[in-house]
Amino acid sequence: MFNAAPLGRSPADKKEGITLYQDLSKNPYAQPFTFEGSRSHGVLVIHGFTATPGTVLPLGQAVAQDGHYVRGILLPGHGTTIEDMQRTNWKDWYDAAFNAYDEMARICKKVSVVGLSMGGALTCLLAEHRPVHKAVPIAPALKILQHGSRLAKYFWSLVPILPGRDKNYQDYLFDYDVCYHDTPVKNIEDLNHLALLAKRDLKKITCPLLVVKAGQDQSVHPDAPKWIILQSSSVEKKLLVLPNSPHVCTLGAERQLLFRKVAAFLRD
Repeated sequence: MFNAAPLGRSPADKKEGITLYQDLSKNPYAQPFTFEGSRSHGVLVIHGFTATPGTVLPLGQAVAQDGHYVRGILLPGHGTTIEDMQRTNWKDWYDAAFNAYDEMARICKKVSVVGLSMGGALTCLLAEHRPVHKAVPIAPALKILQHGSRLAKYFWSLVPILPGRDKNYQDYLFDYDVCYHDTPVKNIEDLNHLALLAKRDLKKITCPLLVVKAGQDQSVHPDAPKWIILQSSSVEKKLLVLPNSPHVCTLGAERQLLFRKVAAFLRD
């Protein structure tokens, strides 16, 4: 077992009135991952807002057992410090996802995309603008529930960091949940922008879809998965509801069911 940060968080320390945030870059679960397999089918896996590849690593491992070539990317500004994230924006994350897809498409016959939260929004964007083989948006962040999120662009200079909440879940893989415990308010507006971009062109999605809803999600709008199902143009589309799962359902109590369903969907 890797030695992850306690509860996977990025706790803050105080020194002479300055808040210092832990650097996650040395944590093994914060690193991108690749599982070599058949390049007839590549699977791109994308983590969420303020998170790292650790949150989707167990899912990536499960998918790789079917022999697929699987790659989990680390989005810019993530997996290091909050200060690094504050220097990035939605375009950096968008470009990273599209560049990763294009790189995989050059070496794999076909590429499917699986994404959690903001990674789910990026999955939708890729399915809208690239010939994605199959897409799996999980707890997709097409509208976030965080109070005052729409006002982030107006007050981030006054309140740059939003304190996080501890997670008290049962049967949860805390060691893998390596993320920033607090949220850089400036970047909430970037997340909102990505969500709007993804929602705007859902009708352009034509590939097979498996959309996952976490029943205990307190981060994204509960109707977001339904929007994708109703507005996409895909002929094959399925909704998987995990009634007892939190937002990061890839680490929650129903994770094994999720892994089985995603793996089965991705099989040809």
